[in-house]
Amino acid sequence: MKEVLWCFTYIKEKTLRENYKEAYKLWRERNPVMRMNMDAKALLNQKNYILKVKRIMAIEIDEIKYYT
Repeated sequence: MKEVLWCFTYIKEKTLRENYKEAYKLWRERNPVMRMNMDAKALLNQKNYILKVKRIMAIEIDEIKYYT
């Protein structure tokens, strides 16, 4: 879960916008054999679910943002 948020945060910092296709490419490079059936849209849905249901605490989200 943290990896998903890290990828989206990294791309947002790098490009100054949230590009889910670029985030997917980065995530896939870092996780080549994990969840082979996941595509860019599914990864975006996963990120939205994590944030909506608060699967990661706010402190952890702040740490991810700080270290990117």
